Amino acid sequence: MHRVNAFSLPSSRRGASVSPRGQELDSLAEANVLRGRFFSWLGVSGRRYVCSVFQRGEEAFLSDVESGAIIGVVRAGAAARPVCVLGARRNDPRLSLRDLGREFGVTEWHVHFSEGSEATRDLAASLLN
Repeated sequence: MHRVNAFSLPSSRRGASVSPRGQELDSLAEANVLRGRFFSWLGVSGRRYVCSVFQRGEEAFLSDVESGAIIGVVRAGAAARPVCVLGARRNDPRLSLRDLGREFGVTEWHVHFSEGSEATRDLAASLLN
């Protein structure tokens, strides 16, 4: 596995969405319909996590996610900046993703579906330091 350096992208990746620890999936580079629906983030362990991408306004669906990591992302042009990482809990009354999204300016929610909280801890340690 390799890290993407946003300042030295190969010509095939220029213009693609990247951040220092995340990137669009190379396998979907030619798939215009799917390209914006998936993104991968690198955990502090070095493991890459593939996430489904949901737009602001799709929080109602996310409230039904029972386990996994939810990453609030702010887009600025081609750059993707994570601003929060949460463990998914179905219908958690303490958590209003819509309110949290407004507070942090979230434009997308990236969701890695998984059992347990290991992925959430790994991603939080990498993306929020």
